[in-house]
Amino acid sequence: MPGRDDDAMRKNSQVADRIRQTAYFLWEQDGRPEGRAFHYWVMAKEMLLRELAYDQWLAEGTPVDRAEEIWREAAREIESEK
Repeated sequence: MPGRDDDAMRKNSQVADRIRQTAYFLWEQDGRPEGRAFHYWVMAKEMLLRELAYDQWLAEGTPVDRAEEIWREAAREIESEK
């Protein structure tokens, strides 16, 4: 029976896969420059962070008083993939 650790590993893998796919797409769009893997990984990670935070903020009805907290929660979610 899968446990909490299994769920976390699956989620972490999904986050890493999304970042990897986006980074690869961005890299291809820029003409596949060499030696820029980290740059594209960071860009993709920041894009995912914005997406997660914005989606959660919208889902909660755009609460102004929770915007910063939602941003931090999204960042923790992405950082937990390490």
